[in-house]
Amino acid sequence: MEERLPDLNDQPRKDPKIFVILGWVFTALTLFVMPFIFGPAAIVMGAIAIKRGSKSNGIWIIVLSALFLLLYVLVTVFAISFLMNMPTAP
Repeated sequence: MEERLPDLNDQPRKDPKIFVILGWVFTALTLFVMPFIFGPAAIVMGAIAIKRGSKSNGIWIIVLSALFLLLYVLVTVFAISFLMNMPTAP
């Protein structure tokens, strides 16, 4: 008897719902709490969501978390620059 090898297409596709939910939660947290932790985590969750079949949500998660990371960096640089150039009292 010939043994049949499993075909990759026979395996059930896993649901991307948990990765989409975690991606959106991490994206929101990127804007407020520890952006250098939650930003890359959101990007990874978005990439997994795309791989699992939720392409549009995954792309939005990646784009927004990258945008929030960039926004955080810009605001931090301007805030530090402003604070360092404040006039001091005599």
